Order: sequence, then C-alpha cells, then structure tokens
Amino acid sequence: MWAPSGAGLSEHAWAAAQQTGAAWVGNDAAAHVSLLRSTVAEELAVGMEQQGVPAEDMRGRVEEALRQWGLVDQADHDPAHLSTGQTRRLAIAGALLTRPAELILDCPTDGLDAAAVRMLRETLAHFPGPVTVYDRMHSGLLPGAEQLQLRPDGSLVPCAAPRWDISGVSTGGAGSGEVSDAPRDGALGPVLLELEDVVVTRGRGRWRRTEMTIGSAAIHGGQITHLAGPNGVGKTSVFLAILGLLGRGEGISRGNIRAPRTVGWAPTEMDHAILQRTVAGEVGAPEALEFAGVERWAETHPLDVPASERRMVLVAAALARGPELLLLDEPTVGLDARGHARLADVMQRYVRGEYALTPPGTRPAVLWTCHDAEFAAAVSDARVGLG
Repeated sequence: MWAPSGAGLSEHAWAAAQQTGAAWVGNDAAAHVSLLRSTVAEELAVGMEQQGVPAEDMRGRVEEALRQWGLVDQADHDPAHLSTGQTRRLAIAGALLTRPAELILDCPTDGLDAAAVRMLRETLAHFPGPVTVYDRMHSGLLPGAEQLQLRPDGSLVPCAAPRWDISGVSTGGAGSGEVSDAPRDGALGPVLLELEDVVVTRGRGRWRRTEMTIGSAAIHGGQITHLAGPNGVGKTSVFLAILGLLGRGEGISRGNIRAPRTVGWAPTEMDHAILQRTVAGEVGAPEALEFAGVERWAETHPLDVPASERRMVLVAAALARGPELLLLDEPTVGLDARGHARLADVMQRYVRGEYALTPPGTRPAVLWTCHDAEFAAAVSDARVGLG
C-alpha cells in the first residue's frame, strides 16, 4: 500500500493494526524501543515477556533473532545507542519474536542496508500470515503482491507504486549510475576534507567501547561524495568526528581529520533536530527555503510538515549559511519519489555553487550517506567505502 508523503499513510497503517490486531512496526523505529531494558538482547525479549513465554524458550528465540538480523555483536549494547538501521532491525525482529498472526510494516526499509533488506524480503516471503507493507514508493519487498494507492479521500485503488526518477534533473557529470573521481565539470576542486588513517572510539561508561577504523579519504570541492557502508559501520561516527560532537571519552583515537571552517549537517533523526516553531525560524534564511523548494511551509511548525518535505527543510537548514562542506546523513529516509528527485537536484546545484549565499568562487562539497546504492551511484561523483 502506498501514497505520497502527507497523504495519511502512517495513520492508516496504525488504524489497520488496531482494527486487525496485527503486529505493527511504524516508520519511527526508535519509538518501538521500550527503554525498559539495558541491552539489545533483553530488549528483544520484552514482547515475549508480556506473553508469558518461558525463559528458556525466550533465550533460544533471542539468540536466533540476533544471528538472523545481524545483531550478535550488539547483543550487550544499549538499544538506545544503535544506528538507524540497527534500530529498525531490532524493532522488526522484536515484533516477529511475538509470533503474530498478521504483520503490518510502515516504511520498513528506511535506514536498512542491502543485507537487511534481503533478510526482510526473505522473512516476509515465509511469513505464515497476511503481510501489509506501507511505503511512499516502490520497495520491492513483496514481489507479486497487490499494490494499492491510498487516495486523499481514504479510498484504496489498484495502482503500481512509483520509483524514484531523476531523469528530469540536470546532473552534470553524475547520473550515469557509475561513480568515479571525475567531477561534474571536468575540473577537480580543492580538497576540503581530509581523513588520514582515522580510528574513532565510541562508547563510554559501562557501555561497551568500540573502535571503528575509518581509514583515509580526500573530499574535493565541486563533488558529491557517497560515504557507503553497512548498518553500524561508523558512517554517522565519521560525521560526528568531523563536527567535533563525539561524547566525553569518545573521539579520534588515531589519525587526523582536517575539515573546512564552515560545515553544515543534517542528521538522520530529523525530528530530534527541530528547535523552532516555524520552518522559517528553523532554516533561518529565505534563500535556503527557496533553494530547497520548501518556502510554502515557511510559517508552518516543522513537525506539522509532511515527512518528505520535512526532510528537505532539514537539508535547507544545513545549507542555509552556505557551508563549504555539507554533511547529509541518510537524507533519503522519509522521502517519497518526488522528494528523491528534489534532493538530487538540490545537492547537484549546491556543489555547482548555485546557492545564493555561497561565497563567490567557492566550490562546496557534499558528503552524504545512503543505503540505496543505485540512487547513490546515479547522484554521486565519488564514493568512499567503510567496512
């Protein structure tokens, strides 16, 4: 079942789950973490505890789920400190462990890497009961399934879900699906970000400390660079290290990072970044509103803006000052098909220096993460792989 962002898809999914008693995993996977347990393994058992499943049975099911969903190394981690993709794996696995008769998933691939998407597709193929997947565009999770569009009047009509399409976007040298180091206009810009043999340490206090080997990379001006890697490999940690935002006891344990003076950042968890009562106040620059195509929401509270448009509001806020380096962490999460095209357009125009507040002569860079490898390759000029 699909609909563009803002059509009431999530509300419909929740109502359907309430009516049928189906196990439901909403599009905000973090909301399914109970915060009542201190480890991932214990969190997976919460639903079964409510059902009165014997402890020995729970232990076996949890161990199997950890293996199946690639969470063995995170078993004793704080569930509130997982990556976006790992949190979604946890939420889906927890729902399945209760062995429901019916399953409803709302935008279940948001934040999942390719391995997790394959696992989810296989799991759904063998699920013994009815499965309904709600999404803003084609996900490919249920091959051959009936596809219905949720219309504004609440009716459901047979209609194939759209796919992202950037054929109408001026991509310069990008858009071929092949990523290389060649910039879009043939001239390589200056190095704006340099990583030299970087190792980042995460975790503090009683939580398990983890060393993430990032390695070396050079990010050039005038380029869109895709920072690729599976869930939990350390992509967000790279961004936090660049920004100097790692917590006490965490940080760069080896190597060096040389970043430009001005850096803009749009985190994955967009709702946690909202601080102002209006979109105009949140973004702070009318030029950025117009550049990202969200000016019509200027006087609206950011949390009242549909998810796809809200994601672009966060991108607008990150680029508002015209930073030399723009960091976008999984900006496709929450986007519908039109949102994908707009994001590609904004990123490509930004590195061409078309934003009004970009200093004359400056060639900014975009470093971004995305688990849709095909979309990332179509948009990016270069790729840096982790893991």
